[in-house]
Amino acid sequence: MTKTNRGDFYSGLPWVNVPPEQARAHPKGKLNLILWLIAAYFVAIGALKFGLVLSYGAGIGVAILNGIWPVLTGIGLALRVPWAIIMAMISAGLTVYALVRGLGGDGTLITLFEVIANVGILFYLLDGDRPNLIYRHRYRKYSADEDAGD
Repeated sequence: MTKTNRGDFYSGLPWVNVPPEQARAHPKGKLNLILWLIAAYFVAIGALKFGLVLSYGAGIGVAILNGIWPVLTGIGLALRVPWAIIMAMISAGLTVYALVRGLGGDGTLITLFEVIANVGILFYLLDGDRPNLIYRHRYRKYSADEDAGD
């Protein structure tokens, strides 16, 4: 177990890094209901995008390209792989881009909802204790005592 010297930006609490095996074995290393709902949300958004693109008359290849990113993000979150956090970040960025690009269009309200949901999810994935243990293999050190070697 290695402790990083740098504390959290908001709280100042230091992070303690653990091996992936230890993080997965910990009781908080398992997905809770919120994380399962987030993974299902991404898969559902991908399926919705796939169906909407097909209903607008685009080809199957375009529909797959539009829907595959959120589906892979949801699957990655469900399988507890670290790259899923990066994919969620990129997904939020792409959604913000789609909102700005399509302002005044028909789908602006739907895209606005997706931006708000993606950004909220992203903040939870980056700052929550359980997601940090699961995906980044670290936890905050809440104990008041400091190690003598620091």
